[in-house]
Amino acid sequence: MTGCGEHGSVTAPRPNPRGGAPAPNSPENAIRLFEWGWDHRDTLAVAEVLAGDFRFFFALGDSAGNVFRGDPVDRETMLRMDYHLFIGGGNAAPAKSIALQFDPKLIPQDDGRPGKDPRWHKEILTGVNLSIRTDDNSWNVQGNARFFVVRGDSALIPQDLVAKGLGPDSTRWYIDRWDDETLSGPGARVVPAQPLPTRVVTWGDILALYR
Repeated sequence: MTGCGEHGSVTAPRPNPRGGAPAPNSPENAIRLFEWGWDHRDTLAVAEVLAGDFRFFFALGDSAGNVFRGDPVDRETMLRMDYHLFIGGGNAAPAKSIALQFDPKLIPQDDGRPGKDPRWHKEILTGVNLSIRTDDNSWNVQGNARFFVVRGDSALIPQDLVAKGLGPDSTRWYIDRWDDETLSGPGARVVPAQPLPTRVVTWGDILALYR
């Protein structure tokens, strides 16, 4: 696994040789590849499914997103966060294990954002059950996540993927937006700097910790 270089830039992903990794050939499988990448702590798998104009939005009311209100989490920042969490180099210890589960059946709907053509744009709302363990902490995230996906012949392809030979392709799908909706998950939110046992937090809490 590789990820961010000396100045935070994202190492160009290699072609996907991973046994068992879903090919992002449908809206559902794009989300499954993202899920697989988190489960396997594989920054390249996540990089392969994020569009060049990807944005992450914290749940409304989630104080973890306060420092990002005027500076949205873009693809570069997201992959840097993932690298710190999956592999290390951030201000908190990297994960020893990650278990991410989305709904068993993912159901694409037409993208509800204004101006989005349903032939190229879909959205998927899924339940989230995420468990993360480090040497110092154990966290659980529950609630929902809303993903917006775009077909590859309408997506902005990141330059690192272009360098690997990927271009406009109607048989691939990419995530161009991820809305965190885990603020309503069960249990009280706490700052994720607590010792074991497991604490319930938002997904935004985790990402903010590893920025």
